[in-house]
Amino acid sequence: MELAEVVMNPARQRIFQYLLVHDTATVKALRAALPDIPCASLYRHVKILAACGVLCVVEERRVRGTVESVYRLDRDALKISDDGGALVQTALLRLSAAFAKYFAHGQRDPVADMLLMTSCTLRLTDAEFADFLAEINDVALRYMQKEAAAESKTRQITLISAPTGQEAAK
Repeated sequence: MELAEVVMNPARQRIFQYLLVHDTATVKALRAALPDIPCASLYRHVKILAACGVLCVVEERRVRGTVESVYRLDRDALKISDDGGALVQTALLRLSAAFAKYFAHGQRDPVADMLLMTSCTLRLTDAEFADFLAEINDVALRYMQKEAAAESKTRQITLISAPTGQEAAK
């Protein structure tokens, strides 16, 4: 399985997010944080991520006669070259498929479900844009660290930045 295919899986992306926030985790901790992912699937995803080198075992603990592994994300393993744009295009197709699936199932209420799509054009220097992205990252991390309440809903937020193809007016 190619690394691009490995990292594009939505469940695996949620495992990445957890590890970005918490640095390390056992499968037990991941199960508690991601209760909507079936146990067998979670173990399978962790096994795939470890086999591809995306997760590494940083500690092993003896727990009631078995060994519990503590995993950490190997951020260097996630550096993927996508010069041809195939990874980005695959991600966009999966995003499109997720919206198609949402609208294909019964009566949907985008207002009640807080469905959102927005677009804006920014005119910033590279330094200003880096600051903007850092602020968005700080806000996202703050909310990713929140404990899920009984009424919490899983939502996916996707931020895409692309050049407009136009030179900035001088």
